[in-house]
Amino acid sequence: MGGVDIENRKIFSALINENMIGKHIPSILSYSMEFSRMKVRNQKEFDLLKRIKSKDEVKDAIPKQNPNKPPLQVKSICLLMAYMHNLLTEEEKQNPDIAADIDTILRTIPSFIDIMLS
Repeated sequence: MGGVDIENRKIFSALINENMIGKHIPSILSYSMEFSRMKVRNQKEFDLLKRIKSKDEVKDAIPKQNPNKPPLQVKSICLLMAYMHNLLTEEEKQNPDIAADIDTILRTIPSFIDIMLS
């Protein structure tokens, strides 16, 4: 569906419930097959993500690790929130790896939201 892994339907349906609030959506999306494969490539990228994660705008979107759920990959949450809150410098936006990851996030989210709504 929309070029995203069909396994996401199972993942999202297990995470969505009537108590879900908007700030949890980025973390739910991060469990997708595509986003969970986004690994930190190097120390420079790790430092960037650490800086983003420390921002107040981002802290609420990163949940505490739940032992009943698979390990959470926070890279996609950090990049999505950084994009939404304009937290990246021009140099960081021009980094080909970061730009490709953000492009992947922005291309797949509409399909993820469609899956979540259905």
